[in-house]
Amino acid sequence: MLRFVFGALVGGLAVWYWGEEIREYAENRTIGVRQSAAKVIRVVGKKAEDVLDRTKEQVNSATRAGEDVLRASQSQR
Repeated sequence: MLRFVFGALVGGLAVWYWGEEIREYAENRTIGVRQSAAKVIRVVGKKAEDVLDRTKEQVNSATRAGEDVLRASQSQR
């Protein structure tokens, strides 16, 4: 248990002392990964938008067709 507490203290001190350097290192080393992830998110968003647009068109078309059928049946009465 003493080793765990000692390790936590030493780790905390290391982060406090070298924290800014650690953050800069992490930012510089992960910029490519973050850019790739952003690109994938944009592509997925665009595809989802396209699918939603097509679905909306299909729903509108089906609604219009249903309204036409109802109008035709009402006019025959």
